[in-house]
Amino acid sequence: VSQQFNSRIVMQAAESEQEEDDGWGDSVSTTTASSSDRISKSQELASLQNDMAMKQQNKSTQSSPSADMSESKERDLFIPIFTLVSVIGFSGLYGYEMLRLYS
Repeated sequence: VSQQFNSRIVMQAAESEQEEDDGWGDSVSTTTASSSDRISKSQELASLQNDMAMKQQNKSTQSSPSADMSESKERDLFIPIFTLVSVIGFSGLYGYEMLRLYS
């Protein structure tokens, strides 16, 4: 009984996969990829993920603490300076308007 139930679930899952709408208005049967295409795409994705992981590991092993120190010394100060000038500017504008309206 449980095998029949499991086989029904598998069949229903396969049917629902075929019935899914891709959102383009075409029938799914003409646009679905074959299982070999899916397998090759999943293999390609796995190999690309492995390549990216290896590249990230290489970058992390090649970077040295002295390189990190030089990067921290060359920090971009645009955002802190811009924030400070903006806060001072808006505070001055607020103070000016308060004085102008209440005098």
